Amino acid sequence: RTHLFPSSPPAADCTLGARPWEAQRQGGQQTRHLPPQPHQPLWGVRGRQSRERAADGRGAGELPHARRAVCVVATMNSNSDVIPLEPGWEKMREGIDKFTHIVEGNFQESFPLAMHSELYTTCYAMCTQKAPHNWADELYKRYGTMYEQQLEQTVLPSIKAKHGTEMLREFAKRWYNHKLLVRQMWKLFVYLDRFYIKRISALPLKAVGVQKFEQVVFNQVKEEVRGGVLQLIEKEREGDMVDRDLLKSVVDVFVEIGDWRPLFPTRVGEEIGDIGQARLNTYVKELETQLLADTSAFYARESSSWIGTDSCPEYMKKAENRLLQEVALVAAYLHSSTEEKLLKEVETQLLANHQSALLDKEETGCRALLREEKQDDLKRMYKLFQRLPNSNTCGLQPISQIVREHIVDVGMSHVRKEEAEKDHSMYAQQLIDLHDQYHAMVQGPFGSNTLFQKVLKEAFEVFVNKDIGQSSTAELLSTFCDNIMKTGGDKIEGEIDTMLDKIVMLFSYLSDKDMFAEFYRKQLAKRLLLNRSASDDDERSLITKLKYRCGAQFTSKLEGMLTDMNVSKDSQNNFATWMRTSEVNLGMECSVTVLTTGFWPTYKVDEVALPAELLRCVDTFTRYYESRTSHRKLKWIHTLGTCVLTGRFDAKPIELVISTYQACILMLFNQQEEYTTADIATATKLPMDALMKYMQTLALSKYQILTKSPKCKEMTDNDMFTFNRKFTDRQRKIKMSLLVTKVSQDEKLSTKQTVDEDRKHAVEASIVRVMKARKTMAHQQLVMEVSQQLMKLFRPDPKVIKNRIESLISREYLERDKDNQGVYKYLA
Repeated sequence: RTHLFPSSPPAADCTLGARPWEAQRQGGQQTRHLPPQPHQPLWGVRGRQSRERAADGRGAGELPHARRAVCVVATMNSNSDVIPLEPGWEKMREGIDKFTHIVEGNFQESFPLAMHSELYTTCYAMCTQKAPHNWADELYKRYGTMYEQQLEQTVLPSIKAKHGTEMLREFAKRWYNHKLLVRQMWKLFVYLDRFYIKRISALPLKAVGVQKFEQVVFNQVKEEVRGGVLQLIEKEREGDMVDRDLLKSVVDVFVEIGDWRPLFPTRVGEEIGDIGQARLNTYVKELETQLLADTSAFYARESSSWIGTDSCPEYMKKAENRLLQEVALVAAYLHSSTEEKLLKEVETQLLANHQSALLDKEETGCRALLREEKQDDLKRMYKLFQRLPNSNTCGLQPISQIVREHIVDVGMSHVRKEEAEKDHSMYAQQLIDLHDQYHAMVQGPFGSNTLFQKVLKEAFEVFVNKDIGQSSTAELLSTFCDNIMKTGGDKIEGEIDTMLDKIVMLFSYLSDKDMFAEFYRKQLAKRLLLNRSASDDDERSLITKLKYRCGAQFTSKLEGMLTDMNVSKDSQNNFATWMRTSEVNLGMECSVTVLTTGFWPTYKVDEVALPAELLRCVDTFTRYYESRTSHRKLKWIHTLGTCVLTGRFDAKPIELVISTYQACILMLFNQQEEYTTADIATATKLPMDALMKYMQTLALSKYQILTKSPKCKEMTDNDMFTFNRKFTDRQRKIKMSLLVTKVSQDEKLSTKQTVDEDRKHAVEASIVRVMKARKTMAHQQLVMEVSQQLMKLFRPDPKVIKNRIESLISREYLERDKDNQGVYKYLA
């Protein structure tokens, strides 16, 4: 054992845990117990000693006798107890050289435990001596100088002696060894770190070791190292195999060198900012910046070669693969913070810079993919360009505009094709099928993105509101609903509820929703009154869906109609009970439906002369109703009434289901065999034009109940009609054609007139609501706000709004401002 001073006696055992440097007087000599060894060397002796302590049963501060650590104890004269600087440092230098030799020899031997304890004790003693012999400051300076010498003499020459991949491997190895050296030196000089450095706020020992490596080695070779790293990355991008582990270890040097910077900046003007980000200052400045520039240049060259030769789908597949490769590259050996920046450069060069050219490729661009319904390619396009920020020329917005134009083109082609057809009954179904097609596209390839949902709505609003011939889409959609909701109408495959959802979706694109509501109300009335509705549940389901879409006010009349039908059923049962109680016998079955005037459409009332049998039914029900209610007046409407007559033909009796007006005509032939057209008109009091239509259904249709003379299609006042006793049919009950079930041209005109009149009232009500809230308002602002309020039901014409304002002024609801004629005031 080598002692600090030759005059000292042999070493003695000491128990760990004693107070350091505790002086005691023993026989004129001073004994100094050296401090305990709190930190064990790098190679794990501490763990072994801990297990031995536990096995021996001794306390945590006591070693077993067989393995007891030997401490250096020096017995000195009182005048010679100071460790001089140079001898002390020489001793420390021996240990440093020893560990450096071990590292250079690839750890073929281990660092002696006794030397570790001795060096730690020496450092402790040199740092705790009283001034002027306290060498802490000098030790701290020589600690840094020691690194500089070792790096300049050994590490830097070994790195510079090699080139290319071997240089990178040597660089990574030297950094790894340097980290081990710094760790071991810190354990020897730990007293400096715990007390001296904290007192003077100096750079920690580990930070000094990293700083010296950066100053002496890193700054000298960083350009060559960076060039080697970037060269290997480019080789990998070109398809060559590279050593990813080597790249990872080299890149980690750039990251780890910045670990100590956030808390201990050393450069003047260096802004630390966020500590986590400041750790990467060296990595970003020395490697990442150039990496991003090289990446941008690489993909600029590659994309320029692709765009001229590849189709749009091929280009997108290559771009997708490149993006996946870059993600894998970052995960393999770059810092995770680089991924977002790196992908942004790739996206800019591969996607953003060539988006217009890519989408507009004539045979393989976005329009071609839409025409050919290439779902996978459209999905890939969406996922790629979703990465880019949205603008008029970048990201998803240009794609959405192409999708919008495509849908409008397809829709307008359907409109033009339908205008050439005579039968428009399937037009609504075609629109539903078209919407299903593109709605599936929006939900599938385009991921239900709100931007594409918006363009789908905008595109359908363009052509759905185009008139087909003399019919509006609102009317055709209402007629389509009528066909699937009535008995004997068009049957649909699948769930009726799903079809109703699709109808309501198409309805939401209509600008004239009030027009649809009026047509639907009239057709619903016919289904209910003629008992043609296939399902009350389906009727209520559709009304509920419309209510959810447009509000309770929109469907209040429709709901009232269904309520009236339910109330009428109860009323009919009560009427039957009343007749039995009153012993009234009508000689036939009589069913009356009582309707609320405000809910149902307005029908034209013809002054028809009812037969005595029917007149008796009317009078009887009137007496019953007046006995049950007061202050209510019944107004009989026979337009939608039905009768079941039994015709006694020669072959067999046949029941005929006909309208009330047709029944009035046929029952005349109970009185005499033949009538002229003029005689029938006089007897029934029906208008001649209406009578002509009814006579055609009875004499010139499929079922010729009457015989016309002369036999021609033209009708005159002198035509003679007789009862056709020879008529027969396979069925015993015939439902004859009822003209009222069809929407006539006159009814279309009356419906539009009704809607126009209702719109005037709606506009006026909206104007009053707005003005009542605002009191004073300019003309343009008033028009805009009223239009906004009414947009849910219809698109008001500014001219109509202006006319209604003038009407309200004339009726003294509003007045013009005396100083400004363009401003209106509300009159309470």
